[in-house]
Amino acid sequence: MKKSLLIASTLLLTASGFVAADHHPSFSEADTNNDGALDSEELTSAVPQVELEASGSIVTTADVKRVAPEVAFSDEDVVNSEPIGEKQYAQIVEAFADMESTSSV
Repeated sequence: MKKSLLIASTLLLTASGFVAADHHPSFSEADTNNDGALDSEELTSAVPQVELEASGSIVTTADVKRVAPEVAFSDEDVVNSEPIGEKQYAQIVEAFADMESTSSV
């Protein structure tokens, strides 16, 4: 009985990690004004873990790196302060999903 309870608990925690990692909208859903780049309001609505001041201005990789250094942008993207487009958004979502899955274990 104890073994069954342990297995069930482990499966539930694992499943909850997958659900938590999968709750971010797609880039096209996050980019509500369809300009191809996320502003601070769009990004913080899509990924609330990114704690930026809501100014409505376009967010760059350098902005995100300041508040979330664990996001693995290329050095070139950070130096050039690239706007958060689809590729960068995927990197942000992946980084936070990884952090959520390791903290739930």
